[in-house]
Amino acid sequence: MRRPDSDRASSQRSTPRSGRGGQTLGERYIAGVPARIMRPRLIFMACLFTLVCFGLLMVYSASSVEALHENGSATYFLFRQLGFTIVGMAALEFIARLAPDSCFKESTLKVALFVMIGLLLLVFFVGSGSRGATRWLNIAGVQFQPSEFLKPFAIAYSAIMLDRFYSPGGNINEFAVKMLGCLGPSLLLIFIQPDLGTVLIILLAIACMALFAGMDARLIIVLAVAVALVMVIALIAEPYRRVRFEVTWNPWADEYGDGYQATLAIMAFASGGLFGRGIGDSTMKYSYLPEAHNDYILAIIGEEVGFVGTVLFFLVFAMLIYSAFRIAEQATDRRGALMASGSAVILAVQFLINALGILNVFPMTGKPLPFISYGGSSIIVSLMLAGLILRVSHESARRDEYDHRRESFAVMDESTAGVPHVRGDRPSRNGFTVFDGSASEPAARPRPRTAPQGRPQRPNPRSSGGGYNRIDLNSDPSARLRTDDQGPRVRRDYHDR
Repeated sequence: MRRPDSDRASSQRSTPRSGRGGQTLGERYIAGVPARIMRPRLIFMACLFTLVCFGLLMVYSASSVEALHENGSATYFLFRQLGFTIVGMAALEFIARLAPDSCFKESTLKVALFVMIGLLLLVFFVGSGSRGATRWLNIAGVQFQPSEFLKPFAIAYSAIMLDRFYSPGGNINEFAVKMLGCLGPSLLLIFIQPDLGTVLIILLAIACMALFAGMDARLIIVLAVAVALVMVIALIAEPYRRVRFEVTWNPWADEYGDGYQATLAIMAFASGGLFGRGIGDSTMKYSYLPEAHNDYILAIIGEEVGFVGTVLFFLVFAMLIYSAFRIAEQATDRRGALMASGSAVILAVQFLINALGILNVFPMTGKPLPFISYGGSSIIVSLMLAGLILRVSHESARRDEYDHRRESFAVMDESTAGVPHVRGDRPSRNGFTVFDGSASEPAARPRPRTAPQGRPQRPNPRSSGGGYNRIDLNSDPSARLRTDDQGPRVRRDYHDR
């Protein structure tokens, strides 16, 4: 991605500027917005709408059997997911267009991060969990995962800190203290839950943002090596993490034990073939594959739409991420570019972790598929990240400060410079003087200043009639030339011989 403060010669024309928002005359507009800004926004919104609708369809297809068996209604999970999606769309609209700029200032985001620290601490006392991990809170009948909601706040706050650090006068000590003080406790609490996957996703997104901002790649490599050493220690300390790597290496070694879900996911993809069994005709969802509508929903997608449908699904998501980076490229400042690119990185990394885990290329970490998997926290946070990206696009379309200042210009009915004076009057000593230009030419000429006593007055080249005194240069021009005995020899023209 290009630096946000770099030369955008490719996106601007060299034609004269017009008065419409400071844009060039040769630039195209879409709905009153420059096409270079509106085009990636429209692509992003189209891909987002397609993914959300496809996710609702697949949640219904993958969960209908389990919902009918356990809740008596095949649409139980569908309507719950639809409700979560409506809440997420409201959050997206608020972040993208309705939230004031004060909501994205450092002080406001710092308060939000401290609230997240409190919620993460509350998880250890009244939280609920499963499979050895305590990650959920239940407040007023609403269950959510605080670690998921940390992602948009971490991205927005990191964008501000990185922009300030790489601006003139940035302080490394202030940057380190604020980043560690506001994000360090939250990441530590998430790591203790334990939720290593979320920590890795957030750290990787911040590292990519730092690289986009201008951080030396060698420093990022050093930090990555340090984080990798910590992760190796964490793998050694927890036996269940080692088991996940063993399953990735050979899932058929314990196909009815630890490798049960991995082997069934592989069989679901294999049974889908080239074009799939058809939407709703999956066999693995009949109580064979656990979490079919949640973490393992991609296996059901592969079975029902086949290889071709899965590739098309991947292409739509890739186009979503590409358009997000295009929005970041058109941002008007570094903070917006980092916020959009960081949100895109989180969505892309989480998608890859889930997809590679289902395909048994990477250990399964329990991360849901963005916009697709069932879960309130997942779909709401994913739409919040999309809202951050769209907010950057809307900010890019705003007219800059100079356009607002030009709108405030007005033609004054009366001059505020002072009272006009007739030319020839004594100038005012209080600043400057305005002349009305109504005096005649002789009167408009300033009066000659009298020289002080004891100082000779410099002769005035002008005569009383207003013209300069002419110097008589003789009528014959040759008389003005010097002779040989009067000065330097005159160069002769030998061509006249």
